[in-house]
Amino acid sequence: MESAAKDYAVSDLCKLFAVSRSGYYAFLKRKGVERDQAAKELIQKVYERYNGVYGYRQIQLFLLHAHGVWMNHKKVLRIMQDLGIRSRIRRKHRCNYVSSEGGRVAKKILKRDFNADAPNPKWVTDITQYRVGEKWLYLSAVKDLFNNEIIAYQMSTRNDNELVLRTFQQAWTQQKDVTGLIVHSDQGFQYTSHAYKGWRPNQHVSPRQLL
Repeated sequence: MESAAKDYAVSDLCKLFAVSRSGYYAFLKRKGVERDQAAKELIQKVYERYNGVYGYRQIQLFLLHAHGVWMNHKKVLRIMQDLGIRSRIRRKHRCNYVSSEGGRVAKKILKRDFNADAPNPKWVTDITQYRVGEKWLYLSAVKDLFNNEIIAYQMSTRNDNELVLRTFQQAWTQQKDVTGLIVHSDQGFQYTSHAYKGWRPNQHVSPRQLL
């Protein structure tokens, strides 16, 4: 399992071998193995493959696209800092979007309680932008707070409502029971739009609230 962790997500391997993540990391600790060693090796590999041109956000994208490994961008940044590596090109692009639809802001039901005791009571979603060459790509993802699993993601060259709705359509087709589900977002323009608030999957059960 240790060797496989270099190429596959630890969460998936734990499911395959019927062990808990905490138990696996406790085992590594007893052996004196660094918890992030596999992640460090993979990030170093990706960094060197592109000659150190890209920063942590782009490397996060390459990890998912080329290796099928989802890693939080903050973790990628922390590991790159530990390794003493960084992008050779400073990102200058910034996009500020303002909704023209008169979006509706929802109440904060979660109240920063990001723990879940079972699959599907709480999802979080966000959009991250990456520069690849001269182009910008946008990654929309939905994560289940129960086990931090990415249950759906879509990519596009446009940061728009369609990208978000395609992501949720994918999420709903993969989940059989979402009764009482709460979806939490940063309430950017896509998540306050009428298209998002009015959208419902083609299923009998709808989420409790899209936040």
